[in-house]
Amino acid sequence: MAQPNVPPHFFISYTQADRVWAEWIAWELEQAGYRVVIQAWDFTPGRNWAHAMHEAASRAERVVAVLSPAYLDSAHGQVEWEVFYSKDPLGERGLLMPVRIAEVDPPGLLATRVYVDLFTLDEESARAVLLAAARGGRAKPATASRFPGVVRQATVSDVEEAPRFPGEPPAVWNVPVRNPHFTGRAEMLRELRHRLHAGEGAPVVQALYGLGGVGKTQLAIEYAHRFAVDYQLVWWIDAEQPVLIADQLTRLATRMGSPAERTVAGTVDLVLAELRRRRGWLLIFDNAERPQDIEQYQPGGSGHVLVTSRHPGWGGLGGRVEVDVLARPETVELLRRRIPELDAALADQLAAELGDLPLAAAQAAAYLEQTGLSPGRYLDRFRSRRANLLAKGDVLRYQGRVSTTWTLSMDRLQLDSPAAVPLLQAAAFYGPEPIPVELFTDHPELLHEPLRAAAADEDAFADTVGAVVGFSLARRLEDSFQLHRLVQATIRQQLTADQQQAMIDQALALLAAAHPGNATDPASWDAYARLAPHVLATSPLGDDHADSRQLMLGTIDYLNIRGDSRTSRLLAQEVLDRWRQELGPDHPDTITLATVLVFVLAWMGEGERARSLGGDTLERSRQVLGGDHPTTLASAGALILALALLGETDRARVLGQDTLERCRRVLGLDHPTTLATAAALTVALAGLGEAEQARQLGQDTLERCRRVIGPDHPTTLVTAGALTVALAMLGEGEQARTLGQDTVDRCRAVLSPDHPNSVISAGALTVALALLGEAEQTRVLGEDTLERSRRVLGPDHPTTLATAAALTAALAGLGEAEEARHLGQDALERSRRVLGPDHLISSRLAQTLELLVPNRG
Repeated sequence: MAQPNVPPHFFISYTQADRVWAEWIAWELEQAGYRVVIQAWDFTPGRNWAHAMHEAASRAERVVAVLSPAYLDSAHGQVEWEVFYSKDPLGERGLLMPVRIAEVDPPGLLATRVYVDLFTLDEESARAVLLAAARGGRAKPATASRFPGVVRQATVSDVEEAPRFPGEPPAVWNVPVRNPHFTGRAEMLRELRHRLHAGEGAPVVQALYGLGGVGKTQLAIEYAHRFAVDYQLVWWIDAEQPVLIADQLTRLATRMGSPAERTVAGTVDLVLAELRRRRGWLLIFDNAERPQDIEQYQPGGSGHVLVTSRHPGWGGLGGRVEVDVLARPETVELLRRRIPELDAALADQLAAELGDLPLAAAQAAAYLEQTGLSPGRYLDRFRSRRANLLAKGDVLRYQGRVSTTWTLSMDRLQLDSPAAVPLLQAAAFYGPEPIPVELFTDHPELLHEPLRAAAADEDAFADTVGAVVGFSLARRLEDSFQLHRLVQATIRQQLTADQQQAMIDQALALLAAAHPGNATDPASWDAYARLAPHVLATSPLGDDHADSRQLMLGTIDYLNIRGDSRTSRLLAQEVLDRWRQELGPDHPDTITLATVLVFVLAWMGEGERARSLGGDTLERSRQVLGGDHPTTLASAGALILALALLGETDRARVLGQDTLERCRRVLGLDHPTTLATAAALTVALAGLGEAEQARQLGQDTLERCRRVIGPDHPTTLVTAGALTVALAMLGEGEQARTLGQDTVDRCRAVLSPDHPNSVISAGALTVALALLGEAEQTRVLGEDTLERSRRVLGPDHPTTLATAAALTAALAGLGEAEEARHLGQDALERSRRVLGPDHLISSRLAQTLELLVPNRG
């Protein structure tokens, strides 16, 4: 006890979240004869809290810092222990005594002090360690430690005057055994504790809701064990069958030492009344269906109620916390903890296939343990036989597997909302990303009843999606809904072969009806972004559907235009290989896809591959479709761009002039293919140094592009970039600078700074500034553009080399000869190897380096 005018031996520094530990520590120290100051006992109502805290810390001889995650996050706690650290910076006097009550790593200066651990000990051992630390002696307990697996069975009526040792479970406790493999969720546990304690003195209800198998029950078990120190009573109730809740509360009455009434209802009323009079209790209702099932069993008072449920509608009783799948690192940790021989890379791949679902991860680990199958073979088998393996692997303390977890919810849903099940079946064939609602509501005529009627009515469809969300089989977003990949796999597996084919045809028809149109039109990009994951998911299923193939072509084009060239390239090559086998190399759609791939390869700087594929594609198109067919003209346009970027500008000019004439005659002056061909020819003419012709064609093309397809269209921006270089070569500096800067700004705003088109436009402006003699501006833009170009396009891309040549000239002009020589020599070697010794870039680099050779006269 603190005595007036007598300095206390110890000041207890803690946070309110750890009050129970702090009071136990204070009690034991006072019992041992020490004078202690603790806020919970010594700061009386009405006192100035800040002044009282300062006075206590100033007068006390030593401080006990009660270390926990909450304490380390507390600014007040740091201020308190720093007072004593400053008095004894070397720790020779032992003024700062850190005591850990949880697994935490003390940060900074606090890490320099030896701490004692209480959270791993039983009460007697913890008391011995604490008092030994207070005396400065050894921490060996006076007696052997109690076996930690034994839980004392007692009743709340076993009241002691001293505070309960926080390391022991509460006297009334029936929580399931802690999961030794529980992983992650630290932030969610802290948030849950904060929410439950936010309403001190008032009843607090929090519901954990989410998809079956996501780990709600395990999270509740971990919360109860981790924060048992906060409670005097914790009672677990299986709430899946509401009629059995009352019986479980009568068992609580027995453990509480309350007399039983003649009826179950009377005993329940007695239990709830007793809880209302008490503090420090937690009731956990596990797997509750609906709020109305447990509402009558809420005691009120100042305790806490925690609910786990698949249903989200708990706002009427209190707060809601959605439990999502694990973060990827947590899933990897869980798998590797269970399967130590599993390496990180393989664990990451398996986690992705499992969709980070905790139950699926636990089931996979159990299957591997039970069968001895290697993780690599399991992953291969899972990818090809997902539905079969979802039905295997027993998980301890969990009833059912992933294959059956959602079946009961589907059965209930069939009764509650008949349209919801066909909605889930249709959605099961799309990707696990958000599915746009308008995919269904815009074309209800493509659906079967009862989903057709629901999709035709906005309110009815919202109710249908709501029913699915209500069973946590999907997540509702603003204008879409989303299914977990394993839910989709389970639903697909439950369908017959005929049902699967019917759903596939329906899914493909809905996507085809939602085709956003021309992928080069920025107005279509948002729609493509929403549909792309589902187009890719259904891709192989739609190869024999012409409208599905058209949507796939547009999606690949979109990915390339939006800057995801690598994904576009891989996808285009994969689909092209498939279509060559299934449709044949001369099918018009195969030729069109090959043309798209040529564009992608050209943008990525894979000139040789683009030229080879482009030449073959153009030849096939001419033979199959004719020289003036629109597909043939588009193929020629792709090859022109590839040749121009590869540096074969003479061939590009010849083919470009012929193709442009055909396009104008067949398609018209303002057709997108005509404009794209004119843009590619402008690039070729600028690369040849034929500045005047490039200027004339470029200006006409740019004017038409801006008028017909808009100023931010990719073809418009390519034309503007080539025209910028032509104007600079003609000495029209202000026009070149203005156009070039506008083009770069538009590219970066519409696309992104790292989009290939943005990098190429910045390269064009860099070249223009160098030609105008603007050395300092060239260096600033050139250094940034060169870094981006090397990273985005590659070190041997023509834009990278042209930028390096311009930057070399600028550095030379600024007198930075050594840096210019180093950059120029590397760029020249690359340019001669990739573009040839006679290319304009090679020639300019050679000229600049010649000027940098020291005068040996």
